Amino acid sequence: MIKKNKILLFWFILLGCLTYSYAQETVNTREVETVAHKMFVDLNNLDYDAILGMTHPKVFDLVSKEQMKTLFMSMFEGNDEFSVEIPKTIPDYKVSDVYIGKENNLEYAFVSYDMSMKMTFNNQEFDEEGKEMMINMMKVQGMDVAFLSNSTMDVLMRDRVTILLKEDATENKWVMINYDPDSPITYQLLSTDLLEKTKEYRQNLLLNSKKESDN
Repeated sequence: MIKKNKILLFWFILLGCLTYSYAQETVNTREVETVAHKMFVDLNNLDYDAILGMTHPKVFDLVSKEQMKTLFMSMFEGNDEFSVEIPKTIPDYKVSDVYIGKENNLEYAFVSYDMSMKMTFNNQEFDEEGKEMMINMMKVQGMDVAFLSNSTMDVLMRDRVTILLKEDATENKWVMINYDPDSPITYQLLSTDLLEKTKEYRQNLLLNSKKESDN
């Protein structure tokens, strides 16, 4: 059970590390909103080649395109362990202002949203104790879980933050990176200054969500 749960958490981390890049000519909030919307549409359509074509090239220094595509297909189309289904809807997302970085012609903005999905385990069922353990494990990762059956659960990842940026290193192309403080990819791709700004933005987002829930 513990080994399978660790594998499951790996897949969620992989999902949270999806990165995309889009070529644009100018910077404004409307363009940021257009890029963010396209990201959700591409994910809904499960267009793997399109996603890989928009992925930050530095990611492929860690995982090849072929390996990444195989992982995506295994996650969304099912494997021996489980399958993941994402609702074909656009989440209610919010886009921040566009900010100017300190160096490298950096320009960036934040996109925040809640992301939901359904996960079905193909060869495993959870008893009440197993369900409680899974719910607690996912909560530590910032995910709310509700079991629909002994093998299927709804998962809600709250207050996700995606960074949209462009700089010299991206050859003036927009790059979208899902912020995950536990992912090494995040720290390899982003500058210290941008990491600090993103951390502050998400902390404020979580604080505002807490205030709303308390009222």
